[in-house]
Amino acid sequence: MSGVLKKDEAVSLPEQICSNLREKIEIGEYKPGKKLGSIREFARYFDVSPVTIIKALDILENEELIERVPAKGVFISEKLKPHKKRLNACFAFPERSMFPSANANENWGLNYELYRGLFEGAQRSKINMQFIYFEDKPSEEVLNKQLAALNKYDFVIFPGQSQLIDLREASAAIRPTYCLSSHESEKDPVSQVIKIDYDRTNESKYLLDYLLKSLCKSAGAISPIDSELKRAELFLAGARSHGIRVSRSAWLQINKDAPDVIEKIKEYLLSRKHEFIFVDYTEIMPLVYEAAYQAGLTVGKDFILTAVASGMTFTGLFPRLSYFRIPRYEMGISLMENAEKIIRHGKKISLFPEMQLEFVKGHCYQKN
Repeated sequence: MSGVLKKDEAVSLPEQICSNLREKIEIGEYKPGKKLGSIREFARYFDVSPVTIIKALDILENEELIERVPAKGVFISEKLKPHKKRLNACFAFPERSMFPSANANENWGLNYELYRGLFEGAQRSKINMQFIYFEDKPSEEVLNKQLAALNKYDFVIFPGQSQLIDLREASAAIRPTYCLSSHESEKDPVSQVIKIDYDRTNESKYLLDYLLKSLCKSAGAISPIDSELKRAELFLAGARSHGIRVSRSAWLQINKDAPDVIEKIKEYLLSRKHEFIFVDYTEIMPLVYEAAYQAGLTVGKDFILTAVASGMTFTGLFPRLSYFRIPRYEMGISLMENAEKIIRHGKKISLFPEMQLEFVKGHCYQKN
């Protein structure tokens, strides 16, 4: 069976043998407990040396796919029975490549934390996870091929609500399927998709509680002029309802790419009407620091600044501000734990508990 292997390829022979056997295990051709043979039999089958077979079996044994029994041979691991086998997860990716220009620094930070959480959760739960590209808005023929490609996975993760919709909904009817929600306002159809998100409903409450504890008497907010988020509006309305002074000019909406954006923010800060400012788009934060510097003002002393973010955008800013951290890392770990409970233990979990925002205390928390 030397034709099974390609000895002139960059992929090593042990890895090729692993791939061949792993595929047969994943599609169920080799069942848990099945005897595969001896090292010598494998060597004859693949037309390689026993040393090469031993290296391949070492890899498969580390993956807990096989068990080697002295004097008896090689067996498919009993751990692959439904309640013991390593689960396979697919992260369905809608882009062939990721470019920094398509994701602002803050989104890169959120993605980084999420991926760390997914990998950590996968390691804890012994889950194999692969990132696979799928074409968005495919033809029916391509969609059917995509669905077939998902058959070897126990559950699937989709990164957002607006892409791969048909594939996501079709997958949810077959296996546990997760979707990382966003602030998008579109109404999803009745779906079996399990949505993963943090507590967006109470964002303005978190911010308002911080404002009240700060003892500031006036509040403002800065956000992009084209933002679809309602956080700034809700925050200012809540502040006003608690007797905090909110002037007519409290809400500054800007085009962050405009040539005069620093001047507009500086003018806003110099009005000295806003002791507490919520920045609704964290990519604006460095601009606020620059405007404050030019205006001779100090963040944390002349006014308090805060945001809801991963904090990645704040790297290098000084003084370090207090903000509410989006728990993407914890989200990734919880997702893996949730999937394991559904698949291994047969628990029917259709709702995923929303993760709570974490308050990260900076150098200035309370106004003196």
